[in-house]
Amino acid sequence: MIRFKGYRAKDISDTHTALQVNPVHEAQYEGVVFDNGKCVLNWLTAVSSISVWDSFEAAMLIHGHPEYGTRIEFLDETLPLPWDAT
Repeated sequence: MIRFKGYRAKDISDTHTALQVNPVHEAQYEGVVFDNGKCVLNWLTAVSSISVWDSFEAAMLIHGHPEYGTRIEFLDETLPLPWDAT
């Protein structure tokens, strides 16, 4: 099992409200990649949800947002980020 937290380094308050995004120094979501590859994101924003993905890569292709300055902090081992492959 691999745990991680996702942060957004850029201020995106021009497109998101305080209900949708945390301040840049706070994690936006935390996640787990299970041994079978499935990935779960737990949103830490005021309006939150939990989503299940077939893989970490699939979750990051939708929610990674490198244009928002997304930084993934891995708590266990590190996984490749889809936007670093290009």
